[in-house]
Amino acid sequence: MLEATVDKRGALTLAVALLLTGCAKDGARGAEGPAHVDERAGVLAGVRFGDRAEDIRQHLGPPTDRKPGFFPADHDYSGPPAISAPTADQGRPSVRPITLHYKDLAFLVSRHVGTFSMATLAEGARTRAGVAVGDELTRVRQRYKRVNCGEQGVGRPVFGGELPTYRWCRTVVAGVRVFFGGDPIESITLTRYATNS
Repeated sequence: MLEATVDKRGALTLAVALLLTGCAKDGARGAEGPAHVDERAGVLAGVRFGDRAEDIRQHLGPPTDRKPGFFPADHDYSGPPAISAPTADQGRPSVRPITLHYKDLAFLVSRHVGTFSMATLAEGARTRAGVAVGDELTRVRQRYKRVNCGEQGVGRPVFGGELPTYRWCRTVVAGVRVFFGGDPIESITLTRYATNS
């Protein structure tokens, strides 16, 4: 056994080194679960702003669907009314971003700046400030400063009736646009504030 080959001090050093190695690995990608939303660092389920599509596939595996649009299949859209795509550098036209869906996660990836927007619809997904999917929208104003709220139409009126809508709130934290859609909250979307390369 390992304990028989090292003294007490060596065993303690080895245990500390192994613990730090494990912490460094976890810290390098952020928390791995879809319930972790780090709006300050721009990390969702271990995916960071700037990660390429290949990085996301390596980290999360193959996408769960290829449905058009930002949100995954089986989810009504409750995200931002608009998401600005990064512009290409040196006057080149911007290329349509890649969309990756993972059950209740979504990522928009530009070919030249990497991931620039990401969303979670996972029940209980929680920001660092303590606002979670499933919370009442009023909690956003309690936990953040400089919050704007409104209502957004979605889709088309059903049988000539009123346009379906959802309520939302948004704020900016450390250069990240944070959008909460629905009341109770159905989705949390992070978008890099300055997306130009």
